[in-house]
Amino acid sequence: MAKTYKVLKPADAEFELFTTVAEITTVIDEKEQDLAILRNQMDDDFDLLTLAPSTAEEGYNVYTSPAPGNYFDKVQDGVNRSEISINIKLSATATDEEKEKAQLGEKFIWGALDQIDRHFRRIGEPSLRKQISWYGCARGRVNLRALVLARKSKGGKPEAKFDAVVWDPLHTFFEVGEDGLVWIANKRRLTKAQIWAKFGIKTKGKDAMVIDFYDQKNNSIIIDNNFAKEPTKHGLDHVPGYFGAVGSMPTVTYMDHEPTHEHRGDSVFNRARGVYAPRNQMMGRLMDIADRSVVGSIVHKSRDGKKALPDGIDPFRTFQEITIDKDESIEPLKVPGAPEITGTIFSILEGDLSQSTLPYPLSYGGTKQAMSGAALGVLVEGTRSVYSPRTHVLEQSYVWLIEELFSQYKAKGVTTTMRGYDFTGDYFSVEITPDDIDLDWYVVVNAEPKLPRDRGEEIQMALMATEKRNPGSQPLMTYDTAREDILQLRDPAAEKDKIYIQQAESLEPILIAKIVAALKKAGKPDLAEEVLMLLKPPGTAPKPQVPTELLQAAVEALAQNPETQPLAEAIVKSMQPAPSGPPPGTPQGGPPGEPPGAPPVTQQPQQPAM
Repeated sequence: MAKTYKVLKPADAEFELFTTVAEITTVIDEKEQDLAILRNQMDDDFDLLTLAPSTAEEGYNVYTSPAPGNYFDKVQDGVNRSEISINIKLSATATDEEKEKAQLGEKFIWGALDQIDRHFRRIGEPSLRKQISWYGCARGRVNLRALVLARKSKGGKPEAKFDAVVWDPLHTFFEVGEDGLVWIANKRRLTKAQIWAKFGIKTKGKDAMVIDFYDQKNNSIIIDNNFAKEPTKHGLDHVPGYFGAVGSMPTVTYMDHEPTHEHRGDSVFNRARGVYAPRNQMMGRLMDIADRSVVGSIVHKSRDGKKALPDGIDPFRTFQEITIDKDESIEPLKVPGAPEITGTIFSILEGDLSQSTLPYPLSYGGTKQAMSGAALGVLVEGTRSVYSPRTHVLEQSYVWLIEELFSQYKAKGVTTTMRGYDFTGDYFSVEITPDDIDLDWYVVVNAEPKLPRDRGEEIQMALMATEKRNPGSQPLMTYDTAREDILQLRDPAAEKDKIYIQQAESLEPILIAKIVAALKKAGKPDLAEEVLMLLKPPGTAPKPQVPTELLQAAVEALAQNPETQPLAEAIVKSMQPAPSGPPPGTPQGGPPGEPPGAPPVTQQPQQPAM
């Protein structure tokens, strides 16, 4: 007889899985149980970084080492101080129009991130990158939620609001499908005042549990097991949430298919958490031995064993005469010392701790000895292995957030004036429309930790690699490659642009224009006009060089004003002759527009050589 099988049919397209409070809270409770080991581990790690006191039996010493807190602070500070760069990468054949559009996209990124950080500052929270860094170090996981909303500006014009939050992984639950998150939820306890301010809802108790729930279609909010916001379409085709884990471990299971959540995305204590407790215990025992040796006990021998010193007498405190019978004796009780194996145990614990954390004392600035490039390389690699997993999750979090903001702004954003600072530190204010966003942009984020490096040796290597050995040969690599691979600049393309800007500013017409502007600002309009007369409209004869007397007068005027004094110093430096000139007989470079070897053009005709 042939076997029959029941064919499972997919649900209707309009079917929604989470429509009631019970359905939502049930799936969250189930996930909470699945993550029980991981969540307990997160709680224990929090005790380590906050230096929660160790425990011991009554009457015994307790020692709590500051090492885990110092280690956490060091790693978090290293991640926070990493140089972060955000770029939209284009192909080598990109047109000028595509490059300009990408630059506009980068300004959108910086403007949106600036708005997000300003919001965190208003509510007393750390910046976005610092929150991501903290959770990456303390929890080993990062959870984000991002929305692009519309709000009215001060002038009544609608503009985009970038609403991004970093959720605590200890209280965030989710499930992942084939194409991303299936749902994500965050649980947090808010006070009555906070609930009223955020949702306009009155609650009975002093606080209540709030659940913010998103699936692929809807968003709902539950307060005290009641809908404060029923499932409502969020207008996206995906869950606007993100999950990132520290490390490179993928999702794997045990042989019985049980999950391994507690091993994926671990804190900075993932290898050292088992060392601190026995280390603290050993230190407590040594302190007990030290206390006993200070206090001391005595053995009072007598014929009947009932003799005792009077109350309050301490035979070890000061000199005193104690009278005893012939058959009596008073002897100090020998205090047991630390076992010989103690040193070996401490050596093993310290070795394991050093291997599981940052190398001490080098990573903590505890050496003053000069180190070779090779020694620095070993130190850098040992430190980078701790930093890199955390900086990587920082990079990936930013990439997801930026792409999510691009997607939502393109789909439902409104024209908004973006403000902030670009990669050069210059302030910008530009209007960006949703049509300006290209969803095919490739966003690259790099977070490079600041580690000890031999910069002098790296610069020498870069110069050698880009130098031609002889006139007919080629250099080993281009300037761009040397900047990126040898010097490891945060943003080689931006550095190249800065060099072009610096070269442009050193051109004589640009320099004179800056001098004129500075003179006017310094209250020297007449001198500024004299300098300005040296410039001629395009198409005229080559412009003359600035007379030395006039340039000196301009420098003196600029030096009188503290704001323009740096410009005066730069001009004086540029007037100084070069250290060495070309060998005799070599044609000299002429003024702009003249062939090499042509004499400089001045206001007065040159006198013939005698």
